[in-house]
Formats: sequence, C-alpha cells, structure tokens
Amino acid sequence: MDNLNKYEKEKLLNLLQYSESELNVLFEKLNDIITENDNTFDVLLKILQQGLNIREATLLGLYYGQKNGYKKAKLELEDEIKDKLFRAFKNNQ
Repeated sequence: MDNLNKYEKEKLLNLLQYSESELNVLFEKLNDIITENDNTFDVLLKILQQGLNIREATLLGLYYGQKNGYKKAKLELEDEIKDKLFRAFKNNQ
C-alpha cells in the first residue's frame, strides 16, 4: 500500500468504491490473515473465505504476493551478502 502514488491510490479507491479508511481496513484484514507458517495456498484460501468480492480478493492476493516476494528476496539477498562476507573473511586469513 505504501508504494502506491497518489494517482494510483485514487484510481484504486474509485475502482473499489471505497474510502481511504475502508481500504486501510481491507489491508489490515490481510495482515490479520497472514501467519508466518502459512503457505501461499493457505493464505489465498483464507482470503477467499472472507466473503470479499472478486476485486477485493484479487487485490489482496496481489498485495500478498508482492509482500511475500519481497520477504523472500530480502532473505536471499541477506544470505548472499553473509556468504560473500564469510568468503572474503576466510580468504583474508
């Protein structure tokens, strides 16, 4: 939600016919649904079980995918950096 510019956010609010506070509640609902142990299928199933309309469910699914992808990329990057630092330290000895 934070990476949307003002124009994109306005278009999204018009598409869903939501106020900004309603949109925030929708994304808070997603954050309540997600647990660390759930896989993608479980999260998407939980989204669908919320009784949302197709636009809302699609939006939450996309948002979850982006958020999950960012976390995985961050962890992979951290591991890669740690590995490079370890090798550099080992080669320096």
